[in-house]
Amino acid sequence: MSVTGYLKITGNPPKRRDSHKVIYATVRKPKKIRYSDEWQALQLPREVITIHEAFPGLAKVYVSETDDYAEITEEDLYNMPKEFDYEITRDHIRVVTTIGEGQFGDVHKGMYLGRDSIETTVAIKTCKFQGQDGKGAADRLLEEAHTMRQFDHPHIVKLIGVCTDHPIWIVMEFCKYGEMRQYLQSHKHTLDVAMLITYTYQLSQALCYLERKKFVHRDVAARNILVMQPDCIKLGDFGLSRYMEDQNYYTASKGKLPIKWMAPESINFRRFTTATDVWMFAVCCWEILMMGVKPFQGVKNNDVIGKIETGERLAMPSNCRPDLYELMLRCWSYDPGFRPLFEEIQQQLR
Repeated sequence: MSVTGYLKITGNPPKRRDSHKVIYATVRKPKKIRYSDEWQALQLPREVITIHEAFPGLAKVYVSETDDYAEITEEDLYNMPKEFDYEITRDHIRVVTTIGEGQFGDVHKGMYLGRDSIETTVAIKTCKFQGQDGKGAADRLLEEAHTMRQFDHPHIVKLIGVCTDHPIWIVMEFCKYGEMRQYLQSHKHTLDVAMLITYTYQLSQALCYLERKKFVHRDVAARNILVMQPDCIKLGDFGLSRYMEDQNYYTASKGKLPIKWMAPESINFRRFTTATDVWMFAVCCWEILMMGVKPFQGVKNNDVIGKIETGERLAMPSNCRPDLYELMLRCWSYDPGFRPLFEEIQQQLR
């Protein structure tokens, strides 16, 4: 849903342009949008409202919502290197076929001729945007590569290198069985519970590794896991990941975030910690046990926090052991202090 309209302030009106103090409002959809232009109470949290103009008691707004991600506001890029010591020559890469589409462009299967003169099958993320939008997207693609460069773990997708000349490419190891959600759905009649739990254990190992390195992933979901082999998965898509440095939490200021997978403090305050990754991990475990079903089906992003705050949690999958569901419920504790660490989760799943 994308709506441009006018917002009637229910509390005090904004005192200046670009105010973000409005929490709840009523939006009138303009007639140029070809559906109902009646007044509609949307009860939108302020994170999904961008105010472009403000007047006494009235403001022009933009409201955005997507299926898996909802607008919360854009972030500044964090410490990006000026040069990349993992630059590779584009002439050594041969694109074979397009295998999917990422946030910024197509994803290709290709062959990379390494320094040892051996060709390796790779995945290539590309940037399709042009002009100013293209520069922003390219910077975010390189930011993701810089994050991935710091990891070396058997259950995390490995970065091979980048091509920083236009068009920018990120070259990664190729996972032949593709995205986990699709894999689960196409193999739901052959995968047994033991293998599903193996996947959750491998995911906990990857996240335990990130925990030790003081990284938060912020987008733990089945769509961001790749299947390397039928018995081996790898965590990928580090576009939202952040290093926490000396802080114990990271606060997002802007950007689209996956509301239905997020912990309540992330939705309410845009705060991310290892404990919020733990919450997302349990949601991802639920996806895995449900063979790729997305959480909170049929529920609008704006309504998820209300359900969580009244104590509602995702129901126990029919194939889930009671002790595993109990672990998931602990991961979904409203108070982040009561959630287990990944070290403990890993031990319990072993």
